[in-house]
Amino acid sequence: MKDIIYVVCDIATYFMQGLLLVMLLRTAQARFSFPKTYVNDAILLIQYMVIQLFLHYSDWVKSLLYGESMIMNSSRQSIVPILVSMLVTCVAGLFLLKENRLKIIYYVVTFYSVMELLKAGFYPILLWLLIKLMELNQYLVLEKQMYGETAFYEVASGIEIFWNLLFVFLILFFTYRIIRWIRKYLEMKENYQRSEVLFLLVPSVIGLLLCLMIRSMMFSTEGYDFHSIFDSRPELNLLIPCISLLCIILIIFAAKMLRKLIDESNQKIEVSVYQERIREMEQHIGDIENLYAGIRGMKHDMKNYIADIDALMNEESGKHSDQAAVKQYLDSLQTSVEKLDMKYNTGNPVTDVIIQRYVQLTQKENIEFQTDFIFPSGMNMDSFDLSIIINNALDNALEACRRQKEGRKTIELNAYRRENMFFIIVKNSFDGVLARSKSDGRLLTTKPDPENHGMGLRNIEVCAEKYGKVETTVKDKEFELAVMLQERISR
Repeated sequence: MKDIIYVVCDIATYFMQGLLLVMLLRTAQARFSFPKTYVNDAILLIQYMVIQLFLHYSDWVKSLLYGESMIMNSSRQSIVPILVSMLVTCVAGLFLLKENRLKIIYYVVTFYSVMELLKAGFYPILLWLLIKLMELNQYLVLEKQMYGETAFYEVASGIEIFWNLLFVFLILFFTYRIIRWIRKYLEMKENYQRSEVLFLLVPSVIGLLLCLMIRSMMFSTEGYDFHSIFDSRPELNLLIPCISLLCIILIIFAAKMLRKLIDESNQKIEVSVYQERIREMEQHIGDIENLYAGIRGMKHDMKNYIADIDALMNEESGKHSDQAAVKQYLDSLQTSVEKLDMKYNTGNPVTDVIIQRYVQLTQKENIEFQTDFIFPSGMNMDSFDLSIIINNALDNALEACRRQKEGRKTIELNAYRRENMFFIIVKNSFDGVLARSKSDGRLLTTKPDPENHGMGLRNIEVCAEKYGKVETTVKDKEFELAVMLQERISR
């Protein structure tokens, strides 16, 4: 009966541990599109349960690890099943999930490390509790004679089952709480740098190696003699739980520290976005002031223009020359007026000014500029968010064309609307050289001062995240930035 209880308990334990693993990896992007969203989670769960049951109940594994007796006679023999299980789970995660591989390894290693640290921390404490309960049972039989030998063994068996259930419950409960803390500070969907993931991984690896070291010397048997490290080194009953607790705190603290660094970085980016807005606003105001200054000047001189034309028309001699002089004068006047004209009417004065400015810049740089942009009227979008997206996209395109040493330099800005979606497409030629992060593939600036540059694309992403997403593609020597924006519903 007791054996059946232990088998059921093991199956339930592996099931709950598998659920905790799925909970930790839940927000990861799946590699395969299954009809049901839970299929990916079910595969991870079943994989974990199958490998655990195979490693702990297979006679072939037992004979391979423990010899002909198929009984563990040294705690170091339990190291191999842990490493094999962790390796298989890592492979399954890498196969099923489309996230950064180092990130998946971190989550899997952290899961096993946390469980092993909790086992190492609770074992000495609960072992002391087990000994005291057994001593109490023996005292009630030998000293108090409250029940007989048969009841003694039944009570001892009940204490053993209770102790195992308590041990499993504590491990599962605190693993759940720690996973909640880790998920509070870390989000699977975020893109982390390789150095950031390594920063997180180090405490988990240290904790796991510490637990494997403890397992290698926890206990051993020689015939009928049982040797426990806690008997020969009683101080370890206190030291191991304390060290395990510190390792768990370090794992959580590393996640919290990274969250703080990411938040500070995001705040820096937000400040950059607001500074960009202020700069954009100043440029818009400056452009509009120049426009109105030109209009005021034209208005001031209009009386003189009319008087000059009237004088030319009333001259008595040289009619042909008079007409030629009048035509030349009118052409000069038309040229002056055209300088004040906004050639691009997008439906919003802010985007009009931006496009007009970049038209003038590209003309000076001998860059071909084409645009078919209409501001999405009727959509709940901030015009300044769109201005930051367009301005940064065109600025990056202009910089890329400036670095281009040969070939045709082109920039193309297009936009179109599909129901509640608005698409902005910016294409530009470039020299074919791109710098990408090795950890997440993010585009990096090629400028010599990366600390103070390379914020343009990030500013675009921050503004676009309010409405949609950003995608970049490269074809030959043409770079394409696609911004997909969805109308926000006012509440």
